Amino acid sequence: MERVRAGRRIFVVSFALLVIVVMLPGGGWADESWLLHSAREGLSGTATSPDGVLQAGGYDDEREGKKDEHEAELSNLTLLNFFSKGWGEPWAHRHRRTPDMALLRVTTNFLERELRMDYAYTDVRNNPTLKDTHFLNALIAYGVNRRLMFELIANYQWNLGGPTGAPVDGAGAAGLLRFQLVDTPDKSYSAQVRVSAPNKGIGQTQTSFQYTLAGWQDMQALAPFLDRVGLYYSFQYENLQGSHKAGVKSNDISYDLSVAKTWTNPTTPVVGNFTTFLEAYATTDLDGDNKGVYVVTLTPGIRFWFLPKNSFTMGVDFPVSNNPPFREVYRFTYILNF
Repeated sequence: MERVRAGRRIFVVSFALLVIVVMLPGGGWADESWLLHSAREGLSGTATSPDGVLQAGGYDDEREGKKDEHEAELSNLTLLNFFSKGWGEPWAHRHRRTPDMALLRVTTNFLERELRMDYAYTDVRNNPTLKDTHFLNALIAYGVNRRLMFELIANYQWNLGGPTGAPVDGAGAAGLLRFQLVDTPDKSYSAQVRVSAPNKGIGQTQTSFQYTLAGWQDMQALAPFLDRVGLYYSFQYENLQGSHKAGVKSNDISYDLSVAKTWTNPTTPVVGNFTTFLEAYATTDLDGDNKGVYVVTLTPGIRFWFLPKNSFTMGVDFPVSNNPPFREVYRFTYILNF
């Protein structure tokens, strides 16, 4: 068992070193023909994009390569013009040479139009009543304009009982509003509010209110040798309201720092915008019996577009803090952009 755990840690460290190496000068596997194409089409560091909306860094349809007048004229959204720009403009996702995309753990920093399905398997440890969990999540996100998006979420969870516990399962639901704070050629910031109903089937009794800030930075704009590398970050405060057992938390925070490197161009068959990423995610309880206790995970993963507007993401959470409540979490996501 110790050898297996050591192997997992070696895998995580190796992946992290790989990410660092590809950031060094000459370390990328950039397609030179794509670089030339990008320069000719005016994609590098500008708001110019192919015709149609390129959602979440994925590649568009057969119209790829043509200029879109609306996208070329996208104005910069900032905090200073929050009330005066974007509200009356049609929704659009800004195309950039370095893709800004949804990952697995970090909160998304832009407005979307998508159908998404997530599956997560958690291998639980140190819990005699629970062996493992299966979680299925489905959502629809719809950007109303360039400043506002709403999202509706439904999910179902199966908890398989351990030696002293019985299996339970149940449904949950949530909704959120996301606001675009900043949208420029090299950065993006958003704020969102999410409300989640308790999943009473698995024993939850508290309603969750989550308040999140998320951001993205094109690292090539800061260091030209960091070709198609994006830095992601988010911070979330959660407040739980409702009756609960003594010692159960009512407040917690979570925070994430992620780096992603894109290797292929958007129109590469089957693996368009193939991206590797590493996410560092942590949570800390602010009250309850586990006040001050934190759980830290590293999540290496990949994302790619196998068809226009259709992408697949997968990754594994490896806990790196002391005495974590699980061994690994395996995550798989399918997204259809529209």
